[in-house]
Amino acid sequence: MKKNFKKAVVIMLLCVLVINQVSMQLIASAAGEKQWGGEFLTSTEILDSNGNPISDIPVDSGFKVRYNWEIPNDIDVDAGDRMQVTLPAQLKTAQNVQMDFKDDNGVTVAVGQATAPGSQEYNVTFTNYPETHSNVAGYFEFYVRFSDDVVPGEDIELDFDIPGEGPVTVTPGEPGGGGPPGEPDPEEVVPDQQYKGGYLSEDGKSIEWFVTFIPPTWKENESDPGYYKPLFDVSILDTHGPGQKLIENTVRVRQAFGQSGGQAGVGMDLGTSPVLDYNQAAGTFRVDLGDLTDGYGRQIIYKTEITDLEREEFTNDATVTARDYSKDVGTTVRIEGGEGGAEGTQAGFTVVKEDNNGNALPNAKFDLFRISNGEPRLIQAGLVSDENGRVSYNGLKFGTYELRETEAPAGFVLLEEPYRFELNKAGMQELTIPIVNVPEETPVGSVELIKYDEEDDSKGLAGAKFDLYRGTPAAGNTPISSHTTPDTGIVLVNNLEFGDYYFVETEAPAGYELDATPRTFTIGEKEVTVPFELGVANKAIETPVGSVELIKYDA
Repeated sequence: MKKNFKKAVVIMLLCVLVINQVSMQLIASAAGEKQWGGEFLTSTEILDSNGNPISDIPVDSGFKVRYNWEIPNDIDVDAGDRMQVTLPAQLKTAQNVQMDFKDDNGVTVAVGQATAPGSQEYNVTFTNYPETHSNVAGYFEFYVRFSDDVVPGEDIELDFDIPGEGPVTVTPGEPGGGGPPGEPDPEEVVPDQQYKGGYLSEDGKSIEWFVTFIPPTWKENESDPGYYKPLFDVSILDTHGPGQKLIENTVRVRQAFGQSGGQAGVGMDLGTSPVLDYNQAAGTFRVDLGDLTDGYGRQIIYKTEITDLEREEFTNDATVTARDYSKDVGTTVRIEGGEGGAEGTQAGFTVVKEDNNGNALPNAKFDLFRISNGEPRLIQAGLVSDENGRVSYNGLKFGTYELRETEAPAGFVLLEEPYRFELNKAGMQELTIPIVNVPEETPVGSVELIKYDEEDDSKGLAGAKFDLYRGTPAAGNTPISSHTTPDTGIVLVNNLEFGDYYFVETEAPAGYELDATPRTFTIGEKEVTVPFELGVANKAIETPVGSVELIKYDA
């Protein structure tokens, strides 16, 4: 029996533990870890490293996907909520380095990061920015690559699953940039172009740089090879910025031509090239390309190792020189392997607290709530009206709000109903309807002064005059009222606030002695319904008398 009892206790404890664990998970989820999908996405773009739209992409090249997004104003997104974006099946992420999406003031709106390099999931985790802003919208872009099963030369449709937006068609090209030179339509080829780009490696430890230059003039004879007039004694001096160093055995060269779409086409791989005049401290090296007589430009590809892991931006500049020719080209790569930005607007309000006569009331205290899905959400506690009765608050998103009074000004009735209002435009709004308090009803009592004859308390005395004072007897006090006893000898004084009072007789009834002794009393809760009875007796003035002696005698 005891053994079974112990088992039952253990089972109960385990149940309690499981229930508590589930409860804690539910609480944590409710506290700002909601998982959103692609509800906020509005459009996508496929871009090269310079931000230009592209559709023909070498199958082994990295490129960027840009997502534009917007949060509807009637949806609440809390700090910690995540928007998970799923790439089309033909794409995979290139890096998973974290990056911040900031507004124009440098305030972080969200943080983006792939779940892992080579995955199809990208997470955007919001800060509290959407809790305090409306019209929250932005973009983020990150590098992707084609999945391993994508075949060059076959058009593919990328479905980003965005309402109202159809699939995006792209053409994966051959590895290294496509087929042999001369394959593109000559009308698409352009001269005198320079491109420079960089891609962060999947492990975030190196950058692959691409320096591309296109000769400035077309070839003179149709029978000449390629597209461009030859260049002679061509050399590239490259300078990479701080935080990185050249990996020397990675420099290679291939043919290139300009394209009207703002990107470079590349052709034959020309192999590796030796590095000349390398200065690691200055970050400079030179590649000698000799004479370009094949009618093409050149693309130089090499890698640098990241030596400063805290740095967010890496720069690279190159100067291309030839006989009678010189061009500078440079670019910057952010360590995040992409970028993002966002914006939003805020509202605020000012309202006046006043009494029923329009006078400002300071020191009223309020809690501010936002009504979300019919439920109140505390935004700020302890707002206080200033000396001019004004209550103000800024930094709010659009929506319905309530001010709930928690402490009324001294002497005024606390409001039972909340003050509800709408904010639907950016900037501070002056609310035209004031918050009105009415004064508290001051409790009052009454006193009944009974003036009677000292010898006969049933005999009321008329004509006695009294002054009524508030407080305790003292010289210099000013009476608050004066009273004269009627025939009954009874004076009733109503509407006296709680406190101490006293009567002083200023004139006695006719035939009675004056008694100026202060007659004190106190008005309190009991005297609200039953008057305080104060009896005051007067002594009659004695009538003076004499005597007479009558003497009777004989005439």
